[in-house]
Amino acid sequence: MLTNTAYRLHHDKKLTIGFFGGSITEGAGATSWDGTSWRANITRDLKETYPDAEITAVNAAIGGTGTDLGLYRCKHDLLQYDPNLVFIEFATNDSILAPDEQFKCYESCLRQILEKDPTTEIVVVFTMTKAIEEKLLTYGDFRSRTAEAILAYHYGLDMINIGEHFRMVIAANGGDWMKYTTDNTHPNDEGYLILTKAMKRELSRLLTEIPDALTARKIPAPYCEKSTIPFGKIVEVRDLIEGVKGWHFVDKPFKKRFPYYVSASGIGSEMTYEFEGRDFGLYWIMDNESGMLELTLDGKETKTVSAWDKYCKSFSRAGYVFPFKNLEKGHHTITLRVSDKKDAESLGNNISLFAFLVSNY
Repeated sequence: MLTNTAYRLHHDKKLTIGFFGGSITEGAGATSWDGTSWRANITRDLKETYPDAEITAVNAAIGGTGTDLGLYRCKHDLLQYDPNLVFIEFATNDSILAPDEQFKCYESCLRQILEKDPTTEIVVVFTMTKAIEEKLLTYGDFRSRTAEAILAYHYGLDMINIGEHFRMVIAANGGDWMKYTTDNTHPNDEGYLILTKAMKRELSRLLTEIPDALTARKIPAPYCEKSTIPFGKIVEVRDLIEGVKGWHFVDKPFKKRFPYYVSASGIGSEMTYEFEGRDFGLYWIMDNESGMLELTLDGKETKTVSAWDKYCKSFSRAGYVFPFKNLEKGHHTITLRVSDKKDAESLGNNISLFAFLVSNY
């Protein structure tokens, strides 16, 4: 039961809601992400249901991302706004992660939220796509959903499976996913209304008990071995290029993802970064003119990663990659160099960075 949320709505008359997830929470497929998505619909419904409460919504959802990026984004995109209620939806995108990462990355996000404020309440949200439904119907396993349900039980969190409701409605109306989605994955406006109806029904049940005071949640011991749970940080590249030739600061936002970024001047541009940690990743722009970046670790191992893929032919987006994971604990040095190589269909060698992703555990 969402008793702390009910207390805030009725007594404090103030609530900050965080929506943390992927594209279905962001609103992909809706005619208006901030107007007709389930996120927008639920925010509007809560404001109408509790007109005396000041309700603020934080959209911390990014399409195509899982908790492997979410554990880095959590503080920057969500927790800095001090949410009291968090809807977390990552099972669909986390389905591509290795089974152990499905547990570790998701648990990292949960613990960051609860340790920031034990009175914050979390609702674990499950969505559905046609591809996942087909897998389930052939006796396949939705492993990431199973992992997240296990963790939800471990932490005593409420779960709302709007995805199961969605696929049952589709089945009852002929089974045509394209009637309710734009691409068998992302709901259209009618599809989002179905998700909204399911969410509203469950929230009305979870908000019936109104306590006399807030209750701080007792955070249990980690489900995963504590030494394996990564806790990451976003290191803004803007703060690292002062005096470094070949890189320049771009003071304009990119698709509401980051308010600014850093771009390389061209092929051969280099940068060196030192860090303490075990995982190192790049949070960058992927578009049709993106190139490749060569990364050398501790003067020994070199890897080349591309900021271009087939989707760049259709649209630009924020992306992420982890060239180095599970490093030895301790100090490391990374040298980055813009390569003269690129994918055959890419139109350039551009490299633009938001941040480095560094985790330790």
